[in-house]
Amino acid sequence: MDKTQLKKYATLFGKVLGFAGLLFVLYKFTQEYTLSSFVEQFNQIWSILPILLLLNLVSMMLGISAWRLMLLNYAAESFDYKTAYYYFSKTEIAKYLPGNMFHFVGRQALASSIGISQKDMAKVSLLHSFLLLGATIFTSTLFAFFAKHVPTYILILMVLSCIVAIVAIHYTSFPVRQKIKINLLLSVSIAIQGIMLGIIITVLSPDIDASLFFECVSIYIISWLIGFATPGASGGLGVREGTFIAITTFLHVDIAPDIIVFSVVLVRLLNILTDMLMYL
Repeated sequence: MDKTQLKKYATLFGKVLGFAGLLFVLYKFTQEYTLSSFVEQFNQIWSILPILLLLNLVSMMLGISAWRLMLLNYAAESFDYKTAYYYFSKTEIAKYLPGNMFHFVGRQALASSIGISQKDMAKVSLLHSFLLLGATIFTSTLFAFFAKHVPTYILILMVLSCIVAIVAIHYTSFPVRQKIKINLLLSVSIAIQGIMLGIIITVLSPDIDASLFFECVSIYIISWLIGFATPGASGGLGVREGTFIAITTFLHVDIAPDIIVFSVVLVRLLNILTDMLMYL
């Protein structure tokens, strides 16, 4: 099997997985909600939507800062943040159309505009994905340690994953200080995504304790990672949400199922809205 066929099958698998995830989320949604109950919960969350949108924008801005640092290592000349923002937001929206990872194709096409060779832009995209995966693993593990109900074997697996990620990142050909700075920016960016979900759950279920908050944040970050890494799934749509619901069910997270479903769907809507606003 050649690379073209492998890519084709991987993309097809991602699309099928995303579609199945959407059906699963839709099924859970119809099981947990009536129109009146949905409106009731939305009214509870309405007042903090501007704060959530602002957090999401900050998350995206930090991600762009990390991407710009990678580009500057290969660019013929320095360029400002505004330029990086323009190209990042212009290509980021593409992941919703043909599917995950295709926004990197758009960045390849724009490489010459900022004085970067096709080969070096491919390196940047690969490194960006790699450091993003590492940052996600680190951040999720950190939050998991503050949660009381995460099984010990899962914590051990997460710590081992962090060690593997650290070793792998160490051997990437990029200045060490830059790698640390980029990884910190990406870690905070991803952490904000999980915290947004935690805030929504806390507003809807104010009696949850800090341990449950951290557990939900950790699980969502892992779900984000799985959605990101699934080729062909449009922005991880369906995969991320389905994974979050499945993991919280498996771990018997003590939060009402309707709140879990509503929270993960709302974060997705905020992500799409933010991507559109940045693009416009």
